[in-house]
Amino acid sequence: MDIISNMRRAAGRNLADINELDARIEREESRPESRSAAGLSVLSWVLVVLALAVPAAIALAIQLSAYPNHDVAWVLWGSREMLHGAQYGRDIIEPNPPLAWYLSMPTTALAMALGVPLDRTFTIFITLAGVLSAASLIWLRPRRLSIGQSAVIAMVAVTTLLTMTGREFGQREPLMMILVLPYLALAGRRFDGASVPGPRATIAIGVIAGLGFALKPYFLAVPLLIEVVLKLWGKKPLALFRGENLSAAAVILAYGLWVILSEKPYLYEIIPLVREIYWSFNYPVLGISVRLTPLILGVAPLAYLFYKQKDGLGLVLTTSFVGFIFSYLIQQKGYDYHLNPARMLPLLLAVRLMVDPGFHRIYRWAALALTFAFFVLWMDRSIRWWSAARPGGSLYRQIEQINGSIARHASGGRYIVITIRTYPNFPAGIYAPARYASRTNAQWFLPAVAQLREKGQPSASVERHAREFVMHDLQTKPDLVLLDTNAKGHTLGPRDFDILKFYQEDPAFRQIWRPYREVEPIGQFRQFVRVPDALPPAEHKA
Repeated sequence: MDIISNMRRAAGRNLADINELDARIEREESRPESRSAAGLSVLSWVLVVLALAVPAAIALAIQLSAYPNHDVAWVLWGSREMLHGAQYGRDIIEPNPPLAWYLSMPTTALAMALGVPLDRTFTIFITLAGVLSAASLIWLRPRRLSIGQSAVIAMVAVTTLLTMTGREFGQREPLMMILVLPYLALAGRRFDGASVPGPRATIAIGVIAGLGFALKPYFLAVPLLIEVVLKLWGKKPLALFRGENLSAAAVILAYGLWVILSEKPYLYEIIPLVREIYWSFNYPVLGISVRLTPLILGVAPLAYLFYKQKDGLGLVLTTSFVGFIFSYLIQQKGYDYHLNPARMLPLLLAVRLMVDPGFHRIYRWAALALTFAFFVLWMDRSIRWWSAARPGGSLYRQIEQINGSIARHASGGRYIVITIRTYPNFPAGIYAPARYASRTNAQWFLPAVAQLREKGQPSASVERHAREFVMHDLQTKPDLVLLDTNAKGHTLGPRDFDILKFYQEDPAFRQIWRPYREVEPIGQFRQFVRVPDALPPAEHKA
C-alpha cells in the first residue's frame, strides 16, 4: 500500500509539474515581447525602424510641399479663431460637432507661437502619431507572428494612414484610424486570450480610441460590434468593463457632456438649421454603395479564413470593416475620405494573411495578389491627386492664383467666397494676406435652394436663411468676393443654377452689392472687387 501511495503522490506531483509547465509555456508565448525581441540584431531593428520611417518620410515630404486639404485648413483656421475667443456655433458655424477643432488647438497654438503656417505643425504631428499608431501592430502583434512579420503589417499601416491618404490627409476618418488602430490591435490580443499590457497602457489606449470614436457618432458601431465578436468567439471570457472600454467611454461621455453644457449655440441654433438642409448633400445609398463592391468581394474570403482559424486580429479588423461600411453608408455623402477606413482595413487584412506562415501557401499567394489589387485601386487616386497638387500642378497653380488675387485686391483687408464647397476659401484662409470674413466654410443653404427650385417646391424658410447668411458676410464689406459658377459641386443639384441671380432677387442684396465690380475670373471662379468710387456719396465720405 505504501508503494501504491507513493506512486500516486509521484504521479500527482508529475501532473502538477506538467500543468505548471504548460501554463508557463502559454504565458511565455502570449507575451508580446517574448518572441526574439531581445534576440533581434541591431540590423533587424534598423530595418523595422526603416519600415515605419520611410513611408512616413515620403508622406511628410508630399504633404509639406502641397497645400493642405480644404476641410483640414478650415478646421485649423477655426481652431485659431477659437483660441482668439471665437465661439463655436456663433462665430464659427459648422454642421459637425467641434471635437476636430478641439484636437487641432495644440498644434495651432504651437504654429502661432513659432510664426509658421497652421498646417505645418499639424502635418508633422499627424505624421508622428501615424507612426506610433502603426507601431502598435508590432507591440500588440498576434502571438503567431514574429516582430519582422508584424513590421510588414505596420509598414502597410503607415503607408495607408499617411501616404495613400493623399488629398484627405488629416481629415476626420484618417485621423480616427490613427487614434483607433492601437485599440483594434489590443482587441485582437484579447480575442486570442494572449497577455496584454498593464492597466496604465490599456487605459491610455482607451482614452486615445475614445477621442477617435467620438469624432463622429457613427464610429461607435465599431467598438459595439467588436464586443459582440469577442463575446461570441473569443477564446477567454472577457468583462465588458475593461480598462480600455471604461476609459474610452469616459472620454466620449465627458465630451458629450461638455458639448451639452458649453456649446449651446451649436446645439440649439445650428443643429436645427442643419436638419433643415443637410439632406441636400446626400446621395442615394445604392449609388454610393457601388464603390464598396470590390472591397467586399476581396474581404469576404479573408474573413472566412480568419474565422476558420479563429484569428483575433483578422476577425477584429473584419468586424471593424463592417462597422466602417455602416458609417460610410449612413452618412450618405459618398465623400472619398468617408471611405478611407473601409479602404485601409482590406489592405491590412490581406497583408496579415500574407505574412502568416500558419496559412497554406496558396492562400498566402492569393493574399499577395489581393494586396496588390487593393494597393493599385487606392494608389491610383493618390497619384492623380498628387499630379494636380504638387508644386506646378494644376490645383497648386490655381491656389497660387487665388492667393495672388487676394493679395492684389484685398491685402490686409477681407475676402469671402460664395460657393457650396469649402474650396477655394480654404486653404486660402490660412495662407492669403487677408482675413476670411465669413462664419461658415461655404454657403451651405444654396444646394437646398437649387434642388427645391428645380423640383418646383421652393422653401421660403430655406431661401431666407440662404440670403441671411450671405448678407451677414457682405456686411463685413469684404474687399474681394469670389463666386463659384459650379452650383452643383459635390451635390445632386443643378450645375447651371445662377447663384448671383438668385441673390439679386432680394432688394437688400442688390443694395449691398452695388459697390462691387467684376474683374478677371480664375477658372470657374468669378471675381468681384469692392470699388469705393461706386459708393453713394454719404457712404463714401464715411
